[in-house]
Amino acid sequence: MSDEPLPGEHVSGPGGPVVCGYDGSRDSRRAVAWAAGWARDHHVGLEVISADRAVGRVVAFDETARANVEGAMRDQLAELTSGVATTIRVIADSPVAALVQAGRNASAIIVGSRGLTAREDFAMGSTSAGVVEHATCPVIVITPRTPEGRADGPVALAADGSAAGDPAAAFAFAEAERRGTSLRVVHSVEVPRLPGASLFDLDRLAESVIADDEKQVHRALAPHRDRHPGVSVDLILVVGDPAATISAEAEGAALLVTGSRGHGGFAGLLLGSVSRRLLQTAPCAVAVVRHPDH
Repeated sequence: MSDEPLPGEHVSGPGGPVVCGYDGSRDSRRAVAWAAGWARDHHVGLEVISADRAVGRVVAFDETARANVEGAMRDQLAELTSGVATTIRVIADSPVAALVQAGRNASAIIVGSRGLTAREDFAMGSTSAGVVEHATCPVIVITPRTPEGRADGPVALAADGSAAGDPAAAFAFAEAERRGTSLRVVHSVEVPRLPGASLFDLDRLAESVIADDEKQVHRALAPHRDRHPGVSVDLILVVGDPAATISAEAEGAALLVTGSRGHGGFAGLLLGSVSRRLLQTAPCAVAVVRHPDH
């Protein structure tokens, strides 16, 4: 088994910290709890960042104010971060810019899906969306449906067989191996409803597409299976709306891993429609792992 990184695989610095955004909301507290657990399991440090231009400007010139703000944050998070080497920083910048910058030297960024400024009719806050779209390291979003407490199910991977999804596959295999669990690979096929086509014709088209896609997905997974021979892989092929079917197949998973976009992605769209919907509907935390060229 080779230790050389596969093409497109994210490689952070040795023991790069986990970065987590915090704004005092219940959603961000859940993210900190999840980040602390991730840091413990991966034997890395935790960096909690509160980014606010107004507060940040004050603490930038007043060390007493900085000590008070950071001390209050440390007290608020003490129980959640117990046993983890934790750094707390208040930064005079937008949350997205601060987290993306901190993520350059991180092994992962973990954020909640909502914040204090997110309206109830928005399923994903602007901070989490912006971080996912612009961060260079893997970003884990704690979705509204993520269960409380430790998750012990398999790792799920949304796979389309494209080169853009290769870093996500590498991340998913490595995490499944570390957890000592299986990997549930889900590939969804959406068959277009062609004018005048009968249900029989659509079924035949679906069977043909699935057969071709299955070969492509197996080829894409082959180097990762060679690298992680101890990981049991369960490939699930489904027909239907990709976001809905992948979310359904991720039930019971500890983590769902996806690329930022695959087939059909436009260069100007850093986060594809399927990935964006998974961040809203997935029944567990979602790790988005971008290809460095996308």
